Amino acid sequence: MTTTQEHVVAVEKYKRSRTSAQVSDLLGLVTGEKTDLVSYDEVAKRLHARQQVEMGSQMVPLDQIVGSVGRYRDFTRTFLPRAGANAERWARLDAAMNSLEGFPPVELFKIGEVYFVRDGNHRVSVARA
Repeated sequence: MTTTQEHVVAVEKYKRSRTSAQVSDLLGLVTGEKTDLVSYDEVAKRLHARQQVEMGSQMVPLDQIVGSVGRYRDFTRTFLPRAGANAERWARLDAAMNSLEGFPPVELFKIGEVYFVRDGNHRVSVARA
């Protein structure tokens, strides 16, 4: 597949993910179920979490990433992109993920057994799509 074809496929994948996010949000309104990511700041405040320990690079199951430090409204609880997510950036990352190019690891904070994205919300979104 050429770079142009990869980009077109990635843009279409983004559009499908955005549509799924809109459907998820509408269902959430009807059922009363929350669809936002969990806010790291809110959890840290409630649990009085203050200590940070560098743990180096680790493999983390995607389903244990449940929130974000600052962009928890830009993605649904399952990291589907909302309007705040940059479509072009998302598509570029998707094309990179499906090529040999790859991309750098995300930065996460861990509280208990779950993780919050410090840097890399779009990368997590693409990985989960």
